Amino acid sequence: MARLIVVICGLMGTGKTTVAKALAAAQGWPVIHSDAVRKTLAGLDPTTRMPLEFGAGIYRPEFSRRTYEEMRRLAREYLEQSPGVILDGSYKSASERALLRELAEATGVKLAFVHCTCPLEVVRQRLLHRAANTQAISDGRLELQLLQAEDFDPLGAADQPLLQLDTGGEPEEVLAELQGFLNRYLS
Repeated sequence: MARLIVVICGLMGTGKTTVAKALAAAQGWPVIHSDAVRKTLAGLDPTTRMPLEFGAGIYRPEFSRRTYEEMRRLAREYLEQSPGVILDGSYKSASERALLRELAEATGVKLAFVHCTCPLEVVRQRLLHRAANTQAISDGRLELQLLQAEDFDPLGAADQPLLQLDTGGEPEEVLAELQGFLNRYLS
């Protein structure tokens, strides 16, 4: 069976982490969460809240590059023991997605992008729920969501294969759609 990197990407609050965890449980693959990697690199406990301005502190571009570099390193390491690995992060930068394509090519691994989307009202509800959850790892907040949307490089022809996944439906149906996409890609 072909080895595979699945990139679960999109804006904050669109369900990336929930989808990544569900796929990891179904496939038995490791998942690398950008929020956890970022905070670990900063010497923080993953659930430590960092209510920073957009693009500041551990979210400034240089620190984000370091975070995604570490995720690529971990992915390479995990792929030595697992047929697949799941990367959970915004991947808002076309250059970061290009580096993943380079990694896949260099290691002979297949790569698939899953862009999570859902209605804005669902995003708002999720971000409000997250704000009240003391165990949440993500610092994504409602007031940052529109700023992130403006800063997101659109996925395009280079980011293929690509599944545009609406995560607003029932979790089982969302996972089934994702698994169907991956099965078609790998067959």
